[in-house]
Amino acid sequence: MQLPFPRIKVCGVTRLEDLHSLASAGVDAVGFNLVSSSSRYIAEAQAKAFAVQAKTLGLLTVAVVMNPAAEALRSLADAVPFDVLQLHGQEPPTLLSEAGITTPIIKALSWSGRQQETLLAKSWKDHSQLVAFLVDAYAPEHGGGTGKMAQWDLLQPRPDDLGNVPMILAGGLKPENVADAIRTTHADGVDVASGVESFPGIKDADRVAKFALHARQAWQASKTH
Repeated sequence: MQLPFPRIKVCGVTRLEDLHSLASAGVDAVGFNLVSSSSRYIAEAQAKAFAVQAKTLGLLTVAVVMNPAAEALRSLADAVPFDVLQLHGQEPPTLLSEAGITTPIIKALSWSGRQQETLLAKSWKDHSQLVAFLVDAYAPEHGGGTGKMAQWDLLQPRPDDLGNVPMILAGGLKPENVADAIRTTHADGVDVASGVESFPGIKDADRVAKFALHARQAWQASKTH
């Protein structure tokens, strides 16, 4: 079975009605933020309702967590029907076996030159459940979603420590810069939260559509050159 890999992911949805605009725009995946410190945090019961609705619209569902205990992760897996688990902290690969998690994994990393980042990437890059690294700006307290830009210059050429794992770029992306981000970093996927919002957690349908369109156009252009 081929593991799911989202090319265009919108994270931090807090309203059911926003799922329809994501699906209409051709977005691949929606992320539900279960990190309590985030301004886009939703509780497990709400995430379950969102995931059920998202699946009917053909969206891949991604549960976003940061440094969970194994017991809490087991509870989440029982409560929310997510397709992919996104780990946004310093989680070791052993957490998956401890929690009994068998779903595909997106492992988030910041990439600012710190040895800690390199070691974390090396520990994950050959794991059988890993479908992508998500490279975000360094935000240790929030785990992402801050609107800060990742350091694109450190991602081209692709760091050897990321191996051959697909790379999803996050951090400060928006309709106005996503094409440039793809051209510069050769990202395999893109992830956005604040860049397509009118207010935190409230997605703007027009900006979502433009973001998805500009990303697809950038990938198409890269194939013709």
